[in-house]
Amino acid sequence: MAEAQVAVVGGGLAGLFTASELIATGVDDLVVLDDGEAPGGVARTIDRDGFSLEPAAGTLLLPHPHLSPVLERLGAEVEPAVDAGLRYVFTRGRLVALPSSPKAAFAPIAPWRAKLRAAAEPFIRKPPPSEDETLDSFMRRRLGDRMGRLVAWVAASGVFAGDPHRLSARAAFPAITSLEAEAGSIVRGALRRLRSRPRGAPRPTSHVPVGGMTALAETAARRLGTRLQQGRAVDAVRRSGGRWEVSGGDDTIEADHVVLACRPQTAGRLLGGAFEPLLARAVTAPVVVVGLGGLSADLPLPPGFGALAGPDAGTATLGVLFESSYAPRRAPEGSSLAKVIAGGATRPDVVGWDDDRLVEHLSAEVAQILGSEIDPSFVEVVRHEAGIPQYEPGHLDWLERVDEITAEHPGLHLTGWGYRGVGVAHLAADATRVARTIGG
Repeated sequence: MAEAQVAVVGGGLAGLFTASELIATGVDDLVVLDDGEAPGGVARTIDRDGFSLEPAAGTLLLPHPHLSPVLERLGAEVEPAVDAGLRYVFTRGRLVALPSSPKAAFAPIAPWRAKLRAAAEPFIRKPPPSEDETLDSFMRRRLGDRMGRLVAWVAASGVFAGDPHRLSARAAFPAITSLEAEAGSIVRGALRRLRSRPRGAPRPTSHVPVGGMTALAETAARRLGTRLQQGRAVDAVRRSGGRWEVSGGDDTIEADHVVLACRPQTAGRLLGGAFEPLLARAVTAPVVVVGLGGLSADLPLPPGFGALAGPDAGTATLGVLFESSYAPRRAPEGSSLAKVIAGGATRPDVVGWDDDRLVEHLSAEVAQILGSEIDPSFVEVVRHEAGIPQYEPGHLDWLERVDEITAEHPGLHLTGWGYRGVGVAHLAADATRVARTIGG
């Protein structure tokens, strides 16, 4: 039986970040067990025919208090995205640009009456309900029905591929709801924080990892060296004699601490007992990503980051990212690459469509959104059937119970995007938390 101070189960970004941060705290005796053939989990780059598609996260918002130091310690190379502050919404039958400036207030995304109601947000004194409020309810209460519905929809789609009527505002978007909690208003809270920013502090902007997310994962893997063991499936995690036994096949590793950096449902199956029914309650929504590439004349993309479909669009497409516009290296010179995201909590059936139907239907919707015909020569379909976590009302109570029962098992730590945030920065923040808990 092999031994280690810490055993990390899962070689996605959550596990890689946590292991790297453990090394930074002085914990060197660790092992990372991953059943995949390559590090990174869903964070991987598909390189084919000169195109580089990121089927999961592909950008990083930097600087960030947790992600920036994690990347620096890894030695990861990043570069600024191009014009990523320019974003679009497809609503009322047209593509509307939303520049990252006060000019966005004049964008024709809603009638002026709806805009005036939203502008009155600082003066709205309607308190939040006592129950766990949905994102749709929160935004309507703060911004009015018309604008609130639109903002809630695009926020839910853009981050969670979710349904704003089924996401908890506090759990899914704590940075926004805390503004109201602190200042009684989103706008007043944002202004208060803006005034408290140190003079000259850089504003976070979108960056892309050089070489893609695969390169980022491989950089983390090199930092771990032989501590990372690929192709190591884990069947069970058990407490025995004051230590943890991590078993898979004929191999067992005994450790003082075990970090389960995997989906809650997977962690529940490995742990069994009271954990299994509790962690099985985690909710996800399946998503399909379709990469469309071709000559720029056949796939004309505007500048900027991408477009989200509004609640009135009626499309299976949730959003289209203009990959080659903000990250030119992702397509050959003279070519374009778009990433189409579809399905999610509002259209889970789409993930089950066959490839031909998916490509035909989504290509037609992209043409509708862009307002021009497209003729892609590069197509890549990636299904995320396990899905994106959905923080529904009750998620924070569930998380509190998870933390309580975990605390009853010394040396056990749970991390990953099923718990405290689905973004790469959230994974870095949680990795820092876990590493400091173990390493001090």
